[in-house]
Formats: sequence, structure tokens, C-alpha cells
Amino acid sequence: MFRVARVTTIGLSLLGVIVFGALLAVVQSNPQGFEARAQTFIIHEVEKQVGVTLDSLPLQSLTSQFSEQMQARKREIDAAVSQFITAVVGAMCRLDCAQREQLEGALKQIYQRQLAALNVGLDKLRSIVEGRYRETLTQLRRDVVIFLSVNLVVMGAALMVALGRGAAARHLLPIAAVLTVSTVIAACWYVFGQNWLWTIIYADYVGWTYLGVLAVLFIFLADIALNRARATSEALNIVAQVLGSGASWSPC
Repeated sequence: MFRVARVTTIGLSLLGVIVFGALLAVVQSNPQGFEARAQTFIIHEVEKQVGVTLDSLPLQSLTSQFSEQMQARKREIDAAVSQFITAVVGAMCRLDCAQREQLEGALKQIYQRQLAALNVGLDKLRSIVEGRYRETLTQLRRDVVIFLSVNLVVMGAALMVALGRGAAARHLLPIAAVLTVSTVIAACWYVFGQNWLWTIIYADYVGWTYLGVLAVLFIFLADIALNRARATSEALNIVAQVLGSGASWSPC
């Protein structure tokens, strides 16, 4: 049982180091590929941010002019803003310049048909979109790098403890199992491009909560490496009692 636990812990930790190390290298070395994967999410975030900006503008003239059909008109404007943002991002030539002329014409038509009533100049509105896009891309990439780097450090620490403190294999196994969930999620994000993970990483409160969990796991790893797993044993025994399990851990 001890040998199985040790081999499993080392294997899971090594897998995590490989996955997070590889993803971090890809994100750092291929910014265009990262942007291509994240662009749908970024555009969605820009739509929300630009919507908030436009809602703060004085639109009394628009309200009085369309007082009876305000909600329908608002939906039309929201749809036009979404199309306008997509056209602006495409015209920025971030990933592909093949259709730049068509997109330039399209965004002007969208503005003239649907958005001119907002009394925001075309150039100003375009500048807002481009600025929000760059800010969101920069912030998202920074958050992803932090997410991958912290996971890599914790996984690396788990691997070193597993190799150096073989007697603590049973203590390390639950920690490695929890960390493996992060590994699987990260791998699915890269393979399938899940927008919900972008949302988790980009949301400050969720991101800080996740970093807090990793910090607790890192403290347990330090306890195993330097304190013979005394605190870890106590915590695992409490969890086992709550779950009604007969398993027990003791300092090693």
C-alpha cells in the first residue's frame, strides 16, 4: 500500500508539473495563439464593458424619441454594438488581415445605421473598443500566467516532497489528488477552449479564492517536509472522522 501510494503521488505530481509547465511555455512563447483561443471571451468582456460605458452616457434624446419602444430599441442597439465590436476587433488585424477592407466598411455601416443616434463619434467609439480589447487581453494573459505559474510551483513542491519524504506518501496522496483536479481542468481548457475557465481565472474573487486554496495546500506540503506532517495528519484525521472513514494518519 505504501509503495502504491508513493508511486501514485509521484506520478500525479510529475503529470501536473509537465502539464502546467508545458501550458506556461505555450502561453509565454505564442501570444498570438493565446489571443486566438481567448478572443471570443475577450470580445464578450469588451461588449459588457462598452455597454456599461454607453449606459453612462446622457441619452435623454434617444429616450424621448423612442419612449414607447425603448426596450426594443435598446435591444437593437445592443445587437449593433456587438456587431460593431466584432468588426472593430477584426479590423485591428490582430490575427488576420484578409478581410480588413470589408470589416472597415461594415463597421462604418453599422455605426451609421444603428449607433449614430448615441451621439458618440465613430472614431471615439472605435477607440473605446480598441482600448478595452487591449486592456482585457493584457489582464487576461497576466492572470493566466499567474494561474499556471502558481500551479506549477505547488506541483513542483509536491513532487520534491514526494521524492524526498517517501515515508509521507499517504499524507501526500490526498493533496496530489486535489492538485490533479487542477491539472485535468487546465488540460481540458487548452484542448477544448472552455470559456467558463476563462471566466474563473478572470474573475478576481474566484481567482483569489483559488490561490488561497493553493496556499493552504502549500502550507501542508511545508508541514510534511519540515514538521513530519503533524498538522497534515491532524487535518486528515478530522476529515476522515467527518466522512465516517476508519482511515487514520500519524506523524512521520
